[in-house]
Amino acid sequence: MTLTHSAKEKLTVREVISRYGHCIDLVSMDRHFNDISVGLFVKGRRFTVWSYSTVPGVETRLKQIRDRLVAWGEMTPVAGSPSQADYTVGELLERPLRFLFMEAVDKDPSTPIPSGRIEARDTKSLLTFVVSGTSDGGRHIYTVSAEGEDQRSEMRVKAVVGGYMRYGSCLRVAPNSFAFPDGERHDGFARLILNYARNVSGVENMLAASELHGQMTTQTLGFSRS
Repeated sequence: MTLTHSAKEKLTVREVISRYGHCIDLVSMDRHFNDISVGLFVKGRRFTVWSYSTVPGVETRLKQIRDRLVAWGEMTPVAGSPSQADYTVGELLERPLRFLFMEAVDKDPSTPIPSGRIEARDTKSLLTFVVSGTSDGGRHIYTVSAEGEDQRSEMRVKAVVGGYMRYGSCLRVAPNSFAFPDGERHDGFARLILNYARNVSGVENMLAASELHGQMTTQTLGFSRS
């Protein structure tokens, strides 16, 4: 089996893995570009957005996805490559990186990357969660607070921190605070994962549906070659 990344080059599956590393995540259907499959590969600290597809415009789409990974603030573009980026801060946090990649592929490309205060409305109350960070003893600690009135606000804050532990591999520092496992500042991940951490049950259902469609299966390399 051969894979075509451009009209000039054909690579076998073995050559793709040798060149770009292992596939840490796969989105089986890019609904914003011809329903192609897109994978995220990593070798060392370099990530490559790859597709088996040969349809016109695929290189532009891969660059678009790569640029969204960079815009979230967790990667740096590789000069001269439209589909590669380097991870430059702290440990390789594969779990939040998978959510980052899924976000980059699934969201409408015209959707602006959020900025400013890290906040999100609760899905189960009228509360608004706010996440703020500060350095403490060489470790960056994030604190979750809730704005608004609700008898369950303390419980909901604890649940959000639990969501960060589940989806961000974070460590609970206190009932209302957490740190990423490398202790580094990851505002991009903190902003991204808040959207999942506030609704664990809904995200679990989403991931279960994704698995049924092969979106979270990275071992089979089951890309669409449309």
